[in-house]
Amino acid sequence: MYRLIRNIAIAALFISALWASSCNKENDFYEVGRQPVSLTRPQADTVIILDYEQPDSLFTFAWSSRRHFINYKLHFGLDEAFTTSCEQDPGVSESWKLTTMQLDSVLSSMKVGIGETVRLYWTVTVVDPTVGWCDEVRQLTITRCDLPTGLILLTSPENEAEILLDKKTPEAEVAFSWECSSTVPDYKLLLSLDPLFPEEGTLSTECGSETSHAFTTQEMDEWLAADGVEKNTAATVYWKVTGTGDLNNPIENSSVREVSIRRVTKDPVALTLAAPEADGEVLLDADLAEENVRFEWSCDTTGVDYTLRLYDAEFEKEATFETGEECHFEISQSDLDLLLEQTFGMVASQKKKFVWNVVPSDPERATAEEEDRTVIIRRFEAVTAADPITLTEGPADGAEFHLDYGSRDEVLATAAWECNARNVTYALEYSLDAEMNAPKVRPLTTEKSVEMTHALLDGLLSDLGGAYLTRTIYWRITSTVNIKTMPSEIRSLRLTGMLRPYTDLRDPENPEVYEVVKIGEDFWMAENLRAMKYSDGTAFTTVDEIYGNPAAKSYTDELIADPKIRGVYYSWPTALRTYDEATDAEDTRMQGVCPDGWHVSTMQEWRALQTAAGSDATRIKSAQYWTGNTGTNELGLDIVPAGKFWHGNVGAPDNAVDKASFWTTTKANATTAQMFEVFGWSNEIVPWNFNSRPWSEGDGTASMLVNVRCVRDRD
Repeated sequence: MYRLIRNIAIAALFISALWASSCNKENDFYEVGRQPVSLTRPQADTVIILDYEQPDSLFTFAWSSRRHFINYKLHFGLDEAFTTSCEQDPGVSESWKLTTMQLDSVLSSMKVGIGETVRLYWTVTVVDPTVGWCDEVRQLTITRCDLPTGLILLTSPENEAEILLDKKTPEAEVAFSWECSSTVPDYKLLLSLDPLFPEEGTLSTECGSETSHAFTTQEMDEWLAADGVEKNTAATVYWKVTGTGDLNNPIENSSVREVSIRRVTKDPVALTLAAPEADGEVLLDADLAEENVRFEWSCDTTGVDYTLRLYDAEFEKEATFETGEECHFEISQSDLDLLLEQTFGMVASQKKKFVWNVVPSDPERATAEEEDRTVIIRRFEAVTAADPITLTEGPADGAEFHLDYGSRDEVLATAAWECNARNVTYALEYSLDAEMNAPKVRPLTTEKSVEMTHALLDGLLSDLGGAYLTRTIYWRITSTVNIKTMPSEIRSLRLTGMLRPYTDLRDPENPEVYEVVKIGEDFWMAENLRAMKYSDGTAFTTVDEIYGNPAAKSYTDELIADPKIRGVYYSWPTALRTYDEATDAEDTRMQGVCPDGWHVSTMQEWRALQTAAGSDATRIKSAQYWTGNTGTNELGLDIVPAGKFWHGNVGAPDNAVDKASFWTTTKANATTAQMFEVFGWSNEIVPWNFNSRPWSEGDGTASMLVNVRCVRDRD
């Protein structure tokens, strides 16, 4: 009986919420369905007088709809029935701009006479009537340009056009064109950096009866240079066209237009190789293994990145190094020796002639004077026998440690060793593989011991992808100069990772830190996820945004003013990223919006959580914020009330003070997904399924947004 009453109450709340929102435009659930279109600009009965002396003035026709990405047609007519009409194609834009002369051409196409005043009707239609409609028609009074018979009209380039001169194509054309209804025998094209066109500095070109003229890139660049414009600098150029007629055929000069013309780039700065000198020798010395070999060059410019290239012409092998804007590159002798061995196949003591050069990222700004330089490099000299590293102290093979975040600086064991090699920097080598394949290396010092603290061992485990988990790792001591030493024996450690806060570094400038708790066998984030892009840096570009719905959003109110506490609300497609791969299985693991090594919590994991909590929500609810039944947070999950956004475009979530909802990876049917919810009015942990897909893929309702909890991968 209690469950029946509860379900009836919940259904009533749901229906009342739908009714209330249908009365409130801000909470209109159906705004992504078929929507009306309203005309906004210009206002009805606006008066427009077109002036040919201002040919580039803009007139904007605009409209709006709560639905985005609609294809429109803009219609002009001379009556409400649009029997005489002209059509424009703005596409998905909600506005359309026409210059004076473009709007005059619209009127001309409908046989409106020069200087004639008419009533002009306008409206828009929706190409796909299933997504919207417009019932409104507006009218305005408009007068065509009173064009003189002999007016010269500029056609190209358009006003405020941008022209980039390219030094690679000096013969490319920069064309200017115009038109006139009268015959003009003596057109003159004028260009100037001064809108008053003073005689000095104005480029004047006689064009005869031609209605266009083209300058080459080189001609235009030379003219700008003569007027003092620096290379790679944009200048505003004013242009107009004049002509003469007679008493029976008067000619009206054109208006003035302005364009932006950028000069060609500067001549590239010379890049000069400095060190090593040509045909010089670099003799690597194992006793100086940590000293650096330095390559240097000079280039007096900025904004250019460099790539150093070391090339073996005999075997056609090479190594490259990106140096950014730095005009040098340093590499330790030990690292260079290893490179010579692994990349170029050289043996100890071998000498080889190499070619080295530097390639600038922008050849228009920097170029090498000396394309290649040779250098002779010798590897470390061979030794008769490498000195062994012998462990004298350390954790026994197979030792087990449970790592503790609260004791992270405590020393669990000290590893010590003996080795007779001189000037050696030692390193800790570790792997998940007993044969030490694909190992990680952590440099140490010249000291022959290392303290194995909780933090150091947890770092090794984390480097190998085992943070929080229990794994066997294999380790040994080696050195950075392999030809001088032999690694120590391999030992194993059985480590259980620290239960420590997790730092999400997908946004390095604003890292997010989450508390982590272990419940049963699972490691849960004890906070709602706050990520605003995927772990690889990709922005949220799910189907929600395509149809104008937010993929994610946050919310605060008087109860919880800190947005980090409630975290981010996500649509189901955004939360899962590859939501179309979801099934009705309860154990489907999908990373989605979670960090690498974590995944969106599954139905199976929520059911395990129910079991661990004894189906008592008070044990996982925060002791703060809840109205009604508060929590004890005994298991540390710290669930706070956040509610759910029934639609991403509404202003506030429902039940923000007495409900928490979390997506799972399980699909219920074609348009719904499973979530788990916790309530302020009861102490249950309840699975539900709600609409999760955008209207275009389901039953017409929009995606809702709820929170996400991430769980650590265990394999």
